[in-house]
Amino acid sequence: MLIKPFQTSTYKIALESLRKRLSPRHEKILKIEEELSLQEAGENGEKHVLTILTENQLPKNTFILHNVTIDSIINIQIDIMLISPGWCLILEVKNLNGELTFMNNPPQLICVKEDRKLIYRSPEAQIDQYLFGLTRFFEQHQLKMPMYGAIVLPYANAIIDKPPSKYPLLMGRGIINHIWTLPKKDIIPSKQVAELMIRHTKEPSWNHFPLTEHYNIDPKDILRGVECPNCGAIPMKRLKRTWLCEKCNKMDMHAHVKALREYYMLIDKTISTKEAMDFLILRNRFEATRILKANSKERTGNTRNSRYDLALE
Repeated sequence: MLIKPFQTSTYKIALESLRKRLSPRHEKILKIEEELSLQEAGENGEKHVLTILTENQLPKNTFILHNVTIDSIINIQIDIMLISPGWCLILEVKNLNGELTFMNNPPQLICVKEDRKLIYRSPEAQIDQYLFGLTRFFEQHQLKMPMYGAIVLPYANAIIDKPPSKYPLLMGRGIINHIWTLPKKDIIPSKQVAELMIRHTKEPSWNHFPLTEHYNIDPKDILRGVECPNCGAIPMKRLKRTWLCEKCNKMDMHAHVKALREYYMLIDKTISTKEAMDFLILRNRFEATRILKANSKERTGNTRNSRYDLALE
């Protein structure tokens, strides 16, 4: 049973916004598109694994959670977690193809693809970290259970030069067979444990906002304006208390909400009235002030030099 469904990461949403608001000829556009491609591949792989899990029979009272992020002694971010009455299983999903070599010393994953050698963090080291953090987390809640880890390749399209030595490497639907080999016991209240995980799960931390700073991009290169939620055109035209898209003629009273989220992710986590006028392409300070008061967490500074704290929610 899937009780924490798939959700696109904030980082991927930010990258999509950055790509849309940069010129196709910008010097950093290829780097942005490459990073976005990696994020999309990762999410597509996780979606595929979730589909396999939900479309096949699992042991009774097994719960599936996606993108579990909790703080125990360390911060852990788990791709997919299954909780059954007899065990907890951590799945580290790697949507990679090419020739894969799982190294122990140093711990890393090497991918050779089209004459390129790419080095990734060791998935075995990641699972070690997750199991350590989960053990501490469960101890804090007086829980003890068998915990397992596995590395999953969503599609059988990779050549394995050297497999991992500590955790099983599963391909596609092989995950179902592996699950049924795990102990069939009834020692933990799986539903209550899954609900506990959800209560303590938070938004995955991403400490590199704004992205213009992270990727060393001049904020002046970011396209200004409010995006039409219907056709994606930028900018929309501000009318009295609403926005009009001159391309598709759709109107939306709240189109600026997304634009302010994008300002947070791309340019700055705070904004002044003057900056809001410029980025949203507004006619006067009164409009900007009204919008910022309704769409910010807090205001700091005096009236003329005040800044508004933006948020992702």
